[in-house]
Amino acid sequence: MKSKIGIIVLTLLVIGAVYLIMNSNKKGVDQTYLLPMDFKGCVVINYEVKGAPPLKIENNEIKYKVPKDGIVYTSSPMEFGWVNKKHSGSYQSKAFYVDKNGDIVKELPQEEIRFGATGSIQEEGEQERKYYYQIFGSEEVENQGCPQLK
Repeated sequence: MKSKIGIIVLTLLVIGAVYLIMNSNKKGVDQTYLLPMDFKGCVVINYEVKGAPPLKIENNEIKYKVPKDGIVYTSSPMEFGWVNKKHSGSYQSKAFYVDKNGDIVKELPQEEIRFGATGSIQEEGEQERKYYYQIFGSEEVENQGCPQLK
């Protein structure tokens, strides 16, 4: 009887270890921002917006087509693309300027992909608004913050 319990416990430990090893090697999805020409400032992604299009992962990448006002709406949850609760960030973030046809013109240097963070706002009697914001541009642009959140 003790040997059967020992075998069961050992089997569960091995299964748990294999699960942890497999999940710890997963990486988050890449995030690519397609920005209007010469865009500098804050991009806000609003999640769980009814009627907005869902995000898609293609080739381990989420592409955000950013309008001139910098505000993106999606029906997807904020956790979309996360590996797990402890590893929520993107694996790699890239940004490109695109022309009016959506064709890539040039890539932003990595140093111009500035601070980004998740957050939420809930006003009395209103539904909670979950968002992620990412700032693009110089340090001076970053210091201006994100006026779209006000």
